[in-house]
Amino acid sequence: MKNLITAIAVLFTVQLFAQTHEIIKHNGEKLEVNFIKIDNNLVYYAQPNSTEQYKISRYAVAQLNEKTKSNSRIVTEKINLTEKPDYKKVIVLKESETIGLTKSEDLRSYLGVAKGETRWSLSEMGENSLKQNAAKKGYQFIVITSNKKDNLKATAYTY
Repeated sequence: MKNLITAIAVLFTVQLFAQTHEIIKHNGEKLEVNFIKIDNNLVYYAQPNSTEQYKISRYAVAQLNEKTKSNSRIVTEKINLTEKPDYKKVIVLKESETIGLTKSEDLRSYLGVAKGETRWSLSEMGENSLKQNAAKKGYQFIVITSNKKDNLKATAYTY
């Protein structure tokens, strides 16, 4: 009886570790992986025959294909910026969420301040200014490094 339970347990756990997935990135690159989870804008995975855990930004991943069941799910849609008003599509990320994206350039901007502006509105205006600058150059993602009224800086990322 003990051997039978052990054999059944092994059969079920082997399937958990043997599942293989394919990650298709927005830049066309394909990765053969064992998918673990999606958490905090990151996709966690392991290489086949390895227990080491890796992570990639969910914004870099277009699709996750499960090979055993022929299932496919879209992780994120590709962001296409065509003109400056598309700045609302630009996504502000944390530095830790840029794994798998390509660093493009550092952006700077200047913010003209009217008297009586609140700190919150200045922060929002600074973020919008950096997003507009990124959209004008065709960058989908930014990481804001400084959001002071006289020193607006961000790092731009793309697929």
